[in-house]
Amino acid sequence: MMVKDCMQSDVIYVTVPGTREDVLQMMAEKQINGLPVVKKGTKTLVGIVTRTDLLKKADENQLAMLMVRDPITVTPRTDLKTATKIMIENNFRRLPVVEKDQLVGLISVPDILGAVLEGDEKYSSKEIGEFVSRGILAVWDQTPLPLTYMIMDMGEKNSLVLINEGGGVSGMITVSDYIRLSEVTVEDNVSKTFSGQDSAVEWGWTSKDFLVVTKKLLKLPNIPVSQAMTKNIISMSEVSTISELVRTFREEEIDQLPVLSATGDLMGMIEDKDLLKMALEVQSD
Repeated sequence: MMVKDCMQSDVIYVTVPGTREDVLQMMAEKQINGLPVVKKGTKTLVGIVTRTDLLKKADENQLAMLMVRDPITVTPRTDLKTATKIMIENNFRRLPVVEKDQLVGLISVPDILGAVLEGDEKYSSKEIGEFVSRGILAVWDQTPLPLTYMIMDMGEKNSLVLINEGGGVSGMITVSDYIRLSEVTVEDNVSKTFSGQDSAVEWGWTSKDFLVVTKKLLKLPNIPVSQAMTKNIISMSEVSTISELVRTFREEEIDQLPVLSATGDLMGMIEDKDLLKMALEVQSD
């Protein structure tokens, strides 16, 4: 199987010159987390930009400075197994597909999983329990929103499970949520609210530290994370099959979900990227 057999040909992209606002608007409209970047008036690929790039370069507005230049690419005739290896080795979620430097497509983790695993006879009955990551990163749902992002970032995760006072799961928050929420607070308001040793900072950090953190986090509002979390969580049972999991990822357009035990207790998390090695094994058989 080659890349052209499962790539997306109708690719959404942004152009340079451009700005952070251009990227955010396109991501919000199309509900996507990463975009190829081409030269204006052409389809010549010059970079790729993701939500993570926006978070890491909070003070930068110009797309040319936000994007990753000269990204790794594949061609339509690249073997799908090779593309899968590239994504695993580089921890990528997507790869631009080019023909003579011209953007002709995009291949993502869901594209590969759908082509390789969703209809595979072996995995139509294989349960997902053994592939669950037990290392759950969870915080109290009354933790200030900026602190929750710091915790997620330091834990090198893409989401947090939120728990209530009784220890039960009350919601989730992901990188996409932080990007969306960061646009609602203005720097002036943050500075006025937290100038000096303000008593409103009840969670023990100095205001100076908070401003540095806030700057890094694109001015996230100082609200309990419970006010921003996703409450209606899509989850699956440990006895669900790999095929069912892949289909859920694709149909719901999500990249991770909590996995529950047979008794309904939270076992762990599973990301679509966790299944890429399995997809590679199938292609190697």
